[in-house]
Amino acid sequence: MNGTINSILIGSLLVAVVAVGLSAQAPTGSQQAPPTATQAAPQAAAQQRGVIPKFATRQILDDLYQIAYGGDMVCMYVLVGRDKALVVDTHMMPEVDGVKIIDRVKAITDKPLMVVNTHPHGDHTAANAQFGEAYGSAAGVEQIKAGAAKRGVELGYVLKPVQNGYLFDLGDRQVEVIDIPAHSSGSIALLDRKAGYLFTGDEIDPGQVVGINESNIKQHHANMKMLYDKYYSRITHLIPAHNGAPVTKRYIKYFMDLDAKIIAGTAPVVPTADGPNFSFPTNDKMVRYRENFAAVIYTKR
Repeated sequence: MNGTINSILIGSLLVAVVAVGLSAQAPTGSQQAPPTATQAAPQAAAQQRGVIPKFATRQILDDLYQIAYGGDMVCMYVLVGRDKALVVDTHMMPEVDGVKIIDRVKAITDKPLMVVNTHPHGDHTAANAQFGEAYGSAAGVEQIKAGAAKRGVELGYVLKPVQNGYLFDLGDRQVEVIDIPAHSSGSIALLDRKAGYLFTGDEIDPGQVVGINESNIKQHHANMKMLYDKYYSRITHLIPAHNGAPVTKRYIKYFMDLDAKIIAGTAPVVPTADGPNFSFPTNDKMVRYRENFAAVIYTKR
């Protein structure tokens, strides 16, 4: 696995890193570290459960394409408009089998590209440099820059911060930025105003939302309530970054209700390893709550 991938990746590796509080970014400059044993873990895990860890490109909705790794463990998207295309995240590695992420995108469309990161974790930003520039929340941009500086690497591309309400104009459609920080303090959602697709990054996931704890559970609940109260009627499908897409917008309500029960101390507990595709590492502080298809991996103090 390419050394530019940072420590937050997929599945159990992602949760292990979140649990120790590492907010990963993935600068893809010229300086690269050799891959570590832990970076190879997701591929080995995928092979053990019978999933071929290769990229696959699919058209999943009108004008919307998914580039998925290992079945649907990690997903990025290309939304094609009349004049431009929006690339939502740039995956967990810059290339596989000698094919770069940008070449996979260009095989979908030859229109000018705009790249936006739903949040700064390394499994969503690995190929940013191939596109020359990328947009993200102000908090997300600062985290990526700080991560690069800490490792002494050059980003090799331009980062552009966007604020809540910013509109990406694709010609025949506009995509609205919505701040939803919790799993990551740099998280945004993206609403395609034309088709009603809501790209949710890791903040809504039909498998589980990870990295939730006492300090951010109330924020996650507030985000879900805001999406439900303000945007629900305008949303047709949710487009998450893990565990498949599209999914029903009902997950907004499912997570809003589950968060409320977690806060109240009444949420149902299920086995920590009872996940959709893989097991998360367990410890005496980690709990899986689930109800109505929504699941949260919650780390207690």
